[in-house]
Amino acid sequence: MRALLIGSGSRGDFQPMLALAVAMRRAGHTVTLLGSPVFQGEAEAFDIPFGPCGRDAQALLAETRQQTRTPLGFVKTLNSLIASEFELQMAHTESRVQGMDLVVGGGATIAAHLLADAARVPYRYIGYTPQILPSSYHPMLMVPLTRSPRWLNRLLWRTSKGFYNRLLDERYNAHRTRRGLPRDEDIFGSIFPREKTLLACDPELIPAPPDLAHVPQVGSFALPDDRPFPPGLEAFLSAGPPPIYVGFGSMPDDDPGRTTRLVHEAAKKAGVRLLLSSGWSGLGGEDLGPSVHVVGPVSHGLLFPRLAGSVHHGGAGTTAASARAGIPQLLVPHAFDQFMFARHVHQRGLGPRPIPKGALTLERLAEGLRALASDGPMRERARAAGESIRSRDPLRAAVSWLEGALDTAR
Repeated sequence: MRALLIGSGSRGDFQPMLALAVAMRRAGHTVTLLGSPVFQGEAEAFDIPFGPCGRDAQALLAETRQQTRTPLGFVKTLNSLIASEFELQMAHTESRVQGMDLVVGGGATIAAHLLADAARVPYRYIGYTPQILPSSYHPMLMVPLTRSPRWLNRLLWRTSKGFYNRLLDERYNAHRTRRGLPRDEDIFGSIFPREKTLLACDPELIPAPPDLAHVPQVGSFALPDDRPFPPGLEAFLSAGPPPIYVGFGSMPDDDPGRTTRLVHEAAKKAGVRLLLSSGWSGLGGEDLGPSVHVVGPVSHGLLFPRLAGSVHHGGAGTTAASARAGIPQLLVPHAFDQFMFARHVHQRGLGPRPIPKGALTLERLAEGLRALASDGPMRERARAAGESIRSRDPLRAAVSWLEGALDTAR
């Protein structure tokens, strides 16, 4: 099989598709991977052919840092960029679809379905959360509500789908017309096709609701990354009790120095060692003493089992990595589906009560850090969940599902 995989968006959108690309290549398939230009080196490290698709996600988040300080600001900013991102993805993807047997989208991939349709190539989508699909049990991921009634969720989905269909209608259907395709009245449903989606998220964390029970849910994808730790990290891990990881991934921060100081003071107050991930916001950047070590990108699969716990933004990838490692986690949601992941982690007793980024204070964070380090029952529940998650092979299941999709299309 010749497959084109597309993981547009941030690291959390791209890395699962990189893991899938590696698994498909090991199964004997020929794979090309597209994503934000910032991840070219990541793909090359695993010898996966790579091409750019869409904007540089890291540069974009840096440029819009002031506008994305709140969940509403995040949504407004992204909505203003969707049409131009769609055009850029069209330009980057069209020539790549030719000669492929299958196109697979993940994350913020919004042009691939149209191009696959025009080339008469089967298309499938990988979702990292059930919130990517309409359900009466949750609103769409742009809406930071986690306990809304089912009637309101249905209304929110109808309104949200209508908004995005109108937002893309002129550009999207103009491209379809130029390629001899009929008009599409449900653009959102075509981009995120309910009957052609596989959920790559763990039921121990966020199970598919009853009205999505027909959608296969195989578990989250873990990149088999055994690259060694950067200099100094191994020495820090061995120098004392397991530290607690704090990092907010791709999320921007309008004052990373202030956040660094807050996290540092909370760790001192809680009496824990701290492993601080700089992330895309650039946390760290100063001498924080021997009980703190600052790291950049590092294999979560190797690192997290050696930690006492993690504090993070609630992105699908970091949440899954913490759960797979069997460690408790405190979520600090910033936007999107992070709020729903935060609710489910706490509801299942796998972490303390979440703290939204806008409500993050020294006292609340210190209390959460103490709970991660000392709550025995919570730590046992996290350990048991990790065992259950590790017992599955979601990448093998996903490859089989994609092979079956190709067989069905023949």
